[in-house]
Amino acid sequence: MDPRLCALCVTLALASFSRRSGAIGPVIRCEPCDAVARLLCKPLSKDCAERVREPGCGCCMTCALSFGQPCGVYTGRCGSGLICQQQPGETKPLQALLEGRGVCANATNKRPAVRATPPVNELPGEPYVLRPQRPDTKVVEVPGPPLTVQENSFPQTKQEPESGPCRREIESILSSLKITHILNPRGFRIPNCDKKGYYKKKQCRPSKGRKRGFCWCVDKHGQPLPAFDGKERGDAQYYNSGSQ
Repeated sequence: MDPRLCALCVTLALASFSRRSGAIGPVIRCEPCDAVARLLCKPLSKDCAERVREPGCGCCMTCALSFGQPCGVYTGRCGSGLICQQQPGETKPLQALLEGRGVCANATNKRPAVRATPPVNELPGEPYVLRPQRPDTKVVEVPGPPLTVQENSFPQTKQEPESGPCRREIESILSSLKITHILNPRGFRIPNCDKKGYYKKKQCRPSKGRKRGFCWCVDKHGQPLPAFDGKERGDAQYYNSGSQ
């Protein structure tokens, strides 16, 4: 085959792939799991009724949450036939899941349900797609009515004249989704905020393939507390006092 013709075919193929990738929006890619990564997993307790894959890009198995247990972005997965959804009357379902105020309920429940959003609860190798609605808006595909995530998704509360630092970090992350086409979980983390937009004491990074997740403690402004400097550690340790 003529080298020039071959080069033209490759160029056309890449252009076609780029158009398809742009059409489906940002994709979160997880590192592959292998035997070495699974060797780092800790054994589960004997009373574990159901085993499910841990949230995010981790390669290990965890015990599934049962019916009625609290759930959200930072928790494990609900068991078979269950889905993490907002409480009845919840007006801010996405924020509720970020704060762990969801509940494991029957997937057949007629009430509109919202799943925990990525990157933390997507299976490795399964891309999560954000489809664009307008040039400046992203729509998160979840069961039930469409939920639009905009830069001002978290309105200011009446008690606080300005958004807390943790909430501002979330807004910055959501804003960055508008200009990022492929998200790398290596640098993607959603902070754990309280209702006023300040940092909760317990902050965590999810597992990513061979790299185990870890937690640390901070004050309400996000500064690490003494002896908990945010360095990676296998076992998460944190203060039990105050808000977590």
